[in-house]
Amino acid sequence: MKKFLLSVAFAMCALPAVVHAQEAPKTGVDVSKLPFSPGLPIGDTVYVSGHLGVDPAVDKAPPADPEAEVRKLLDGIQATLKTSGLTMDDMVYVEVFCTDLKLYPAFNKVYSSYFSKPYPARAFIGVKDLLFGAHFEVMGLAVKNGAQQKKGTR
Repeated sequence: MKKFLLSVAFAMCALPAVVHAQEAPKTGVDVSKLPFSPGLPIGDTVYVSGHLGVDPAVDKAPPADPEAEVRKLLDGIQATLKTSGLTMDDMVYVEVFCTDLKLYPAFNKVYSSYFSKPYPARAFIGVKDLLFGAHFEVMGLAVKNGAQQKKGTR
């Protein structure tokens, strides 16, 4: 029984229990007062909450350039993953919500510069509105050593 408990305790220490606000990407919003975590590690998996390229405490609207908005939100995801010792290449699944499907090429142009092949599995979903007037919201799953595991699937 002691051996099992020690194994569980060790496994739980591999990644932080929660990506806390002070570790999350710096924004004008106090994430600790919101009812979610920017990222939640469970075992070897990090569940990444939806990220926007708009900071309502700083930005009155999304950047005029959709590519700038995508960079801002992907930088936020990158910072969230870094707190768990992961990189964008450890992402195995991504969901993208977009208010204007005509922005698909602009999104892909920036998105492809943040990942290397094999890219994560992905859904690109059209929606009517997003919070704070954002054009994009991105969430997903990352796995510890996901980059190496994905290379084995080619």
